[in-house]
Amino acid sequence: MGVIYYWSPWAPAIDPGGKEFELSMEGKGAIALFCLASIWWIFEALPIGVTSLAIGVFQALFSIRSAKDAFKDFMDPSVMFIFGSVVVGLAFSSTGLTKRLAYKMLGIVGEKTSMILLGALVITAGLAHFMAHTAAAATVLPILLPK
Repeated sequence: MGVIYYWSPWAPAIDPGGKEFELSMEGKGAIALFCLASIWWIFEALPIGVTSLAIGVFQALFSIRSAKDAFKDFMDPSVMFIFGSVVVGLAFSSTGLTKRLAYKMLGIVGEKTSMILLGALVITAGLAHFMAHTAAAATVLPILLPK
């Protein structure tokens, strides 16, 4: 990352109209950060969540973008909605509610594979009436995973 960031100035980019665009230090920092993140993702040196947070930290640290702009996307309502849905599903799993749901469903539908699948689909559809479909899927996932 430091090699790209501190490299001597690069030649300006020229568009088809002939206009020249100088590459700023922020632009070089963004390219260097992209290369670093690519290496982390390809070789899985860090978990993806840690990598995404580190990218935001490095953007603020090297003044590529302001901290407000770098972390604004993490607080997007859709991201928080998905996060909340997964937390609800994990809460169901950790309290044992998914096992209770699975045992009740198996008591009703029996041991036939097609009926188990139908029961899981009906439970998912029923839960989706009361919570987000993502949380419903996170709730039913432990039922469908073999142990």
